[in-house]
Amino acid sequence: MELTIAHTPDPDDSFMFYGMLEGKIKTNYDYKQVVKDIETLNRESVEEMYDITAISGNGFIDVADRYYLLSSGASFGISYGPLVVARTQVDLSKSVLGVPGFKTSAYLLYRMFGPTPKKFVEVRFDQIPDEVLAGNIDAGILIHDEQLVFQNKGLVEVLNLYSKWNEYASGLPIPLGFNAIRKKLGKDVAMKYNEDFARSIRYAMDHEDEAVDYAMRYARYSNHDLEKRFIRMYVNDLSLDFGSVGREALGKYYGRAISMGIVKDFSYDII
Repeated sequence: MELTIAHTPDPDDSFMFYGMLEGKIKTNYDYKQVVKDIETLNRESVEEMYDITAISGNGFIDVADRYYLLSSGASFGISYGPLVVARTQVDLSKSVLGVPGFKTSAYLLYRMFGPTPKKFVEVRFDQIPDEVLAGNIDAGILIHDEQLVFQNKGLVEVLNLYSKWNEYASGLPIPLGFNAIRKKLGKDVAMKYNEDFARSIRYAMDHEDEAVDYAMRYARYSNHDLEKRFIRMYVNDLSLDFGSVGREALGKYYGRAISMGIVKDFSYDII
């Protein structure tokens, strides 16, 4: 059986898939790869375009009836998360705020913990710093490796969403990115795929430098050490299996959004 995997070009994603997509491990299935940005994948998941897809915690809400959430391959921020930046300190309630996609986890986190801005504007995540610097938006939410380089571009942190989350969730990791598999494939296929994915992540962690080299094929920056630092931030033991800690964090994440009326109430299944 061949399954199609859609993932992002972000280094943490490609790092985790290295083992299974480059034939470094034995797998239960054959895999075909598609690489697209996360907001595109969030939107395409509604059409069930791929057997397995990277997906934001927020985007998953729309497809929880058709996809299982996988316990392997998740990105949780253990002591960090999305940041809001600007050229100088600004009043966010009076600002035009750039967001990296209305289905991203970062956007939902901001809705839960940030002040309502004058206007939200959707901007591709890697263009947010330049849009802020150009004055086209007053501030922007940063995700991915942009979080590590914004200060070099002359931007300042205005709001740390992890800090707000931590005040609410008392030390639980912050849910961000996930992988999901179509329910139509059945639980047995989902479980065997999850085993493959966990082995792939373990292989990458055990062969870090070669896996980072592979991830650099898709990286936006050519700095190997920078991308390794980013990968280490979001690929950790919770990526192998987020377990009870991840489930508790997800319960807090979705529970707050539902109680605030930001998203609909829904149920979901984890493999």
